[in-house]
Amino acid sequence: MQTGFYFDQTRCIGCFTCCVACKDWHDIPAGPAHWRRVTPLEEGKFPQPFLAYLSAACYHCEDPLCAVVCPAEAITRREEDGIVVVDREKCQENARCGITVTNGNGQINVSACEVTCPAHVDVPGYIALISKGRFKEALDLMREKLPLPGVLGRVCSQPCESECKRSEVDKPLAIRDLKRFAYDAVVDEKTAPLPRTKEQGVAIIGSGPAGLSVAYDLIRKGYKVTIFEALPVIGGMMAVGIPDYRLPREVLNRDIEYLKGLGIEIRTNTPIGKGMTLDDLSRQGYKAIFIAVGAHNGHKLSIPGTEADNVLVGTSFLRDVNLGNKIKLGQRVLVLGGGGIAIDCARVALRLGAQKAEVACLESREQMPALDYDIAEAGKEGIIIYPSLTFNRVVCQNGYATGVECLKLRWMEFDKNGKLHLEAIEGSEHVLSADTIIFAIGQSPELNPLLAGTDIKVTKRGTIAVAPETLETSRPGVFAGGDAVTGTAWVIDAIAAGQRAAYYIDRYLKGEVLGKSYIDVPIIASDIKVEIPADLVKAERQEMPTLSVQERVHSFNEIALGYGEEQAITEAKRCVNCAGRLCLRVCPYDVPQFGAEKGAKMEKCDFCLDRLEENKNPICVDACIMRALDWGSIEELKVKHGDIQEAVGFTYSSNTKPSIIFKPKHLPDKAISSEEK
Repeated sequence: MQTGFYFDQTRCIGCFTCCVACKDWHDIPAGPAHWRRVTPLEEGKFPQPFLAYLSAACYHCEDPLCAVVCPAEAITRREEDGIVVVDREKCQENARCGITVTNGNGQINVSACEVTCPAHVDVPGYIALISKGRFKEALDLMREKLPLPGVLGRVCSQPCESECKRSEVDKPLAIRDLKRFAYDAVVDEKTAPLPRTKEQGVAIIGSGPAGLSVAYDLIRKGYKVTIFEALPVIGGMMAVGIPDYRLPREVLNRDIEYLKGLGIEIRTNTPIGKGMTLDDLSRQGYKAIFIAVGAHNGHKLSIPGTEADNVLVGTSFLRDVNLGNKIKLGQRVLVLGGGGIAIDCARVALRLGAQKAEVACLESREQMPALDYDIAEAGKEGIIIYPSLTFNRVVCQNGYATGVECLKLRWMEFDKNGKLHLEAIEGSEHVLSADTIIFAIGQSPELNPLLAGTDIKVTKRGTIAVAPETLETSRPGVFAGGDAVTGTAWVIDAIAAGQRAAYYIDRYLKGEVLGKSYIDVPIIASDIKVEIPADLVKAERQEMPTLSVQERVHSFNEIALGYGEEQAITEAKRCVNCAGRLCLRVCPYDVPQFGAEKGAKMEKCDFCLDRLEENKNPICVDACIMRALDWGSIEELKVKHGDIQEAVGFTYSSNTKPSIIFKPKHLPDKAISSEEK
């Protein structure tokens, strides 16, 4: 038997009496009222708005994830009535659930990895689920914030690991590798189109990570979303700038198909600015526009000799490789640049048959923007890196480049305005020989003809000027983000920009003030202090299996092979859960509540078991002045109240069902037509 609630939304007036009574009865400290307003069904003028508050909050799931991850085993589900209960003697935040975390302003419950992640993904939550073998649920928790978990499991710059508190004991947790494992472990993800509940449509220009992130958040808010992509493929630089050995196409395509399955429309081979302009999009009815064209334009240095046919540009080179275009490459390739694209160009050249690939860059080895891991992997493949060099000219014979004349640097640095300062060593001129030279010294967005004739401002760096907080451009209703605004950055940074833009686009379309801060109280990861238990045993970080060097350099097969299940669970168990409250993190409905005092126990609805023992109703049922609540077994409630439905809400898995059923207010007579969808 499953005990549940019946909720008549036609009677609810949103007065919060049930909530106040519940907190008062259970001695839960009063706080701000958390009520839920279901705007998709809203119709009519006050006092007839659609307001709904589920006072019980807890859905008493058939398969409660809070019980799965609780390290104190304080949460159980009663077999006789399906009520999920908390043993408050076992629930103790001074146990492993809730190592003391402070940031100088008192105790907090957020982890350094979560704060450091630009998208603020709930890392401790999905790591805990992986440690319990709940891979589908872990992936679903990632998807609350991430539109591209498969991509990020491969190419995330993993800033979270740099702040992982496990490193105070041994080595940081392999967060990116665990993310990848959960994604790979779930082979059959099903999606269905989300209902369109808003009349407005949003146009997104560019299908890279920023554009897909905006689309993901907005379609979940009920907006019509259309992406316009100039290339024949979807994914932006993920599709044409990252080689298969790091990001296989099938992984990217699976992430994209998931998003398309939600109802996101993506039109390829549709550049904006030529046949169709920003004004045309507005005339077609799009009420907001987001520009996410990336930074695809590579550059050559302004030095003699760069016009030779065998002098290439890194972004164009990688694009041709990824699109299957024919490329003429010499046997000795020299790449100029110190970033990730430079490293990829050299590694790709080897796989295309070059006998030797080298990298020369302005930066010292420590200053190179490329990830240390990628630099190390390139070294294993025999790629030589020449750091701390400046370039005088491309040496040419008969119009054909044969090398680059370089000087060694004593030092170099960029000032706060991005201006380069350096000192070369006199007499250090030398030539690095090559029969193909690839410039990978940086990129910028292609903003013409997109912005031609518009009033949208551009910065001195050639990026789109936006308001730093809201990402709105100088034209109201037009927003921009990702590399088109910041210049070259990482995938996770573009996704975070998309999240921020979606938040403000939603506010703009609802006519709300844009000035409200996206993050209420910023927390700096380095300020977070964690009291690691003295008895915490050291445990080796699990190494990622990889292809041998001999296998990898002759193909574009993925190098990292992924964890096995045992490896992944072992690695996940290394997490020290420094922020605690895993029950709240994994709950699909954010049910668990905690008092402000240190060591507070978790509180949640238990159907007022103490009252049930006295044959009394749960306090919320008795307190509801509109008689909108009833309780009993689900079977009895369905017989008693007739035409009722299961409560709406996100569920982690097919065997997790809400224990609340309701009588809904009906959709307005004028629903959004199929044509408008």
